[in-house]
Amino acid sequence: MNLRNNWHILPLSITDQQKHIDRSESLLMAIQPGDAATLSWSMAAADGLVLGFSQKPDTLNPAMRATAALPVYHRRAGGTAVLVGPHLLGLDVALPADHPLVLPDIVESYRWLGEAWVAALQRLGITARAIPPDEAHAQRDLIKQAAAREREAILRRACYGALSPYEVVVGQRKVVGLDMIRRRQGSLLQAGVLLHWETETLARWLGHTPAEQDILHSGLPERAVGLDTLSGRAITPQEVIAAFELVIRSLPLHPGSVYNVQH
Repeated sequence: MNLRNNWHILPLSITDQQKHIDRSESLLMAIQPGDAATLSWSMAAADGLVLGFSQKPDTLNPAMRATAALPVYHRRAGGTAVLVGPHLLGLDVALPADHPLVLPDIVESYRWLGEAWVAALQRLGITARAIPPDEAHAQRDLIKQAAAREREAILRRACYGALSPYEVVVGQRKVVGLDMIRRRQGSLLQAGVLLHWETETLARWLGHTPAEQDILHSGLPERAVGLDTLSGRAITPQEVIAAFELVIRSLPLHPGSVYNVQH
């Protein structure tokens, strides 16, 4: 199958986050065998908190929930809380089950997307890498250590507070987070790109006590970073989209070498 230019690309949509969540589900439900991959870009028009599928609302600070200052949503994929808004660019990639980028190994199915993001960021002057599974697992194993367990549990209330295989990092700080919904008809891969890493709001909402908020204030900047900090300037969503689309249009002809994304 020729992967070059075999993409159906939907333009950036900036609207209510629930509409994005519903559209993601619609993309996945509409997949048919033989379809081209669909890319759908999104950004929430206003700030909000999106919890993972099984994450309980009591993860959030009860005092902040009582203020109703931010809308709270639940996404279909797993993971923990993500702050959405103009500082986060989202991408959905809908793939039919027979697409060559859908691999039997779920973890390896993320690899092409992580490496494509590395190449896209390189076009923007940012040197990043897709974190290998063993390194991601080693960071996650910190929660098994008694000395680190409490701090890790608090930081992991935020999705960008922990690493998963093939997510994109600079050093050890996450820039692009990934998740996936896989069903019989296909897969929906999702990426979230930090244009700006907004930690103050997350610390208030995820820290139940002043001590927990202090941990989040100090720890979250160590776990993730925005493109603006890395580049020394504000990078627009349009710049990011253009860079990524150039990369995916250069994916190689043979699925077996799909990971050799051209920089």
